[in-house]
Amino acid sequence: MDTKTFTSFLHSNIPLTEFMDIQAETYTPEKVVLSVPFAQNKNDKNTGFAGSISALMTVCGWSVMYANFHELLPKGNIVAQKTQLRYIAPITSDFRAECICNDPESKQALLDSFAERGKGKLILNIQCFCGDLLAAEMEATYYITK
Repeated sequence: MDTKTFTSFLHSNIPLTEFMDIQAETYTPEKVVLSVPFAQNKNDKNTGFAGSISALMTVCGWSVMYANFHELLPKGNIVAQKTQLRYIAPITSDFRAECICNDPESKQALLDSFAERGKGKLILNIQCFCGDLLAAEMEATYYITK
């Protein structure tokens, strides 16, 4: 799926993503980059709204799971089970979330667990940037369940 099609998919299936104007910049099993405009995702202090930052990063991790497992487990349900988010620096312009998933052993462990127990998990690290500035980091545990 190309980035334009995936952006439309997100907007159709997760309404908040359309309101935030999330755009897919990169969409592959190895890397997902999602961006948002600052104007729609700022707070009263004129910095990035924490809820928007958290939502963007959560959707980015979910998108990596979808890119990796939707075709292999089309009836699997992707859920975020646990997240730990650390805000590092204020956001003052458009921002993006990035997640790299290039660990074939962890992906295979999820598939093996799903086949055996009906659920599998993957721990992802997601970063949020404002330009070149690292603004937030999230570690998130995602499950795929039957």
